[in-house]
Order: sequence, then structure tokens, then C-alpha cells
Amino acid sequence: MNSTLRPILAFTALVATCSATPSGLNNIPTADTTPQKTFVLQGFTTLGEDRDADFNFGFKTGLDAKYVKFELGAASHIYPDRGGPVTVHGKVAIPFGKGLPTFAVGAANVAFSERQRERAGDVFGYVVLSQDFGWFRAHAGCAYQDTDALPFFGLDKTFRVSITRAVSDGKTIHTVGQAGTGHGAGSGDPNAALETRDLFTIRADAIELRRHDWLFSAGVLVPVCKWFVMEAWGNFHGYGDEPSLTLKANFVVNF
Repeated sequence: MNSTLRPILAFTALVATCSATPSGLNNIPTADTTPQKTFVLQGFTTLGEDRDADFNFGFKTGLDAKYVKFELGAASHIYPDRGGPVTVHGKVAIPFGKGLPTFAVGAANVAFSERQRERAGDVFGYVVLSQDFGWFRAHAGCAYQDTDALPFFGLDKTFRVSITRAVSDGKTIHTVGQAGTGHGAGSGDPNAALETRDLFTIRADAIELRRHDWLFSAGVLVPVCKWFVMEAWGNFHGYGDEPSLTLKANFVVNF
């Protein structure tokens, strides 16, 4: 393998299998799944570590059954040097109920042939629990590559804002007030339409790498609009390797 391509693919495999296509935080998967009838196109790149930026492309979609949720997708290295291989990922999530955690089991970086597996690296299998504690969410699990068990954990917090908008009962137009003004959901006003929107989500996680090194990260997710979400996070190795920056653009299509 080309000496320039090898480190690029190695780090790309880590980022892609951990979270760049399966729903997750920065570098770890979570028990989250893409909603049904939603299709997400993803382009992502990593800068730093004394190398040129790369570009990778993927997609994911979801399926909701009565008690189980599924996520499926694929990803591929595009640039630089030789593109590919295309790898697929899948996840099965089981919500235990309101106020209880969600459990998920999944696999990523699954190639279609022996030759592709030589380029893509080992399959990244994992189990994970995600729990919403109200003010923040926590995630913990274990990944499996070859014969190595790699623990991981992370936290995320979404900041939201309540906004007002004009609504009509067919005769007059009302301006819906902020919570606590007598308007909004639960106020008894049939024209209430107080909306809550996500401003941004901060996320931090850590995953053990082989040779007992750890990869730490911290980043932010910003929903620019209903069909475009931007993510950025910094990657920091426990043994002092140079940090890097990962950028990911998500184009969301709802059917």
C-alpha cells in the first residue's frame, strides 16, 4: 500500500467506523438511530496530523418497528489517492421505555470482499447504552476490532430555545407568547403554537485505541436549517500525537 495512503486510510477507518456514518457523538457510536423516512447524506474530512485533508462520503437512513429501531448506511473514502472501498454499517436499537436507557448493537466498516477488507481494515462491532438524564445524555459501550475490546464513553448536551410565531384560528391572527405568558402548549389556548428549536449540541467522548492509547474529542453540532446540519470536533491522542480537526456536513432529506 502507498505509504501516503496508509495513515490516511487508518485514521479514516477510525473516524468512519466510530461515528462519521453511524449515528453517534464525535468518535463513538450511540444507541441513536436515524428516524424513519429520513435520508442523510454526509461528507466529512479530517485536517491536521501533518497531512493533507481527505474527503469521505456516506449516507444513512432508519426504520422504526414497534419495539425496535434500525439504521443502515454506507461510506467510502473519496480523496486523495485511490478511492474506496465502500463499506456498510448497520445498527439495531431497543428502547427500554420512558426514562430508561436505549440499548444498541451494531457493526461498521463491513467490506464486500477479501480485497476490500484488506484496504478497509477490521470490522468495527459494538454494543452501547444511551441514557437521557434530562440536563445531559450519557453513552457508554464497548467496541470490538479483531480480538481487541475497546471501551468508550461520552456525554452530550443540546441547548434549545422557545420561540413565538403567529397562528390563526381562521378568523384572527394571534402572536403566541413565551412560556409562562398564558400561551403555548398546555395553556388552554387552542391557537397556541409555541415552538422549541435546537440551537446547538456540545459533545465530548473518548475511545480506547489499540496499544492502550486513547482518543479524546470535543466538538459541536449546529443545525443550520431543517435540511443541513454541520459538525466539527477536535481529536486529541492520549500519547501526545498531534491533534486533528474533523468537519462533517449532513444533508437531511425527509420523505
